[in-house]
Amino acid sequence: MTKRLLLFSLFLLTSVRSFSQSLQLTQIDTILSNGDPFQILESHGYVKNISANPVRVVVSREIISLGPDHINYFCWGVNCYAPFTSESPDTLTLAPQQVNTSFKGYIDPSGGNGLSSVRYCFINADAPASDRTCYVAKYASGTSAAGKDISDRKSGVKATYDSYNRTITVNVAGGKIETWNMLGQKMDLDFRYDGSGMTADASMLKTGYYFLFGVNELGPWSARVVVTRGTP
Repeated sequence: MTKRLLLFSLFLLTSVRSFSQSLQLTQIDTILSNGDPFQILESHGYVKNISANPVRVVVSREIISLGPDHINYFCWGVNCYAPFTSESPDTLTLAPQQVNTSFKGYIDPSGGNGLSSVRYCFINADAPASDRTCYVAKYASGTSAAGKDISDRKSGVKATYDSYNRTITVNVAGGKIETWNMLGQKMDLDFRYDGSGMTADASMLKTGYYFLFGVNELGPWSARVVVTRGTP
């Protein structure tokens, strides 16, 4: 009987350890608002590995509600992901007791007034069903502010479209830039530095919104640009 109890106790201890949480949120932005519906809203989430072992972490997002014209996307590590991505394809490994502060969850109101709620989860990639920590960010965009440049970001990176030359210019001096359309298709644009910014021929793009992602000395950045004239 004593041996059975010992084995049962060891089983319970092993089970508890197997399902123990290794991730903990140390700082989050849960309520964000701005009266300018063209101003991006940015939620930060700091996550800590509280275990004694390295943990590979992915991020997922679940849109609970989305205001009119609102667009949601997020950045994790050195990468930003377009609105159609709900789970980061990349993992970051956190050492024991390490805190990662790179996560940012964005709402681009695009001129729309309203409320959005998004749940963000930090997940142990090796135990996704049992080891995760989440929070909900609530975003509110306010009164109208027509005429503002919707590509202006808190990161300071701006993308502009020249309809005469059919080019896109980004006010950065270098680095790799990825361009995606609203359907989740990657556009093959060749950005080159022209002395004032990175410029690419955009004559092959159709009318619509496009997301640009890159990294500079300040870290990952994102911008959005409107192409107002497509291929003839």
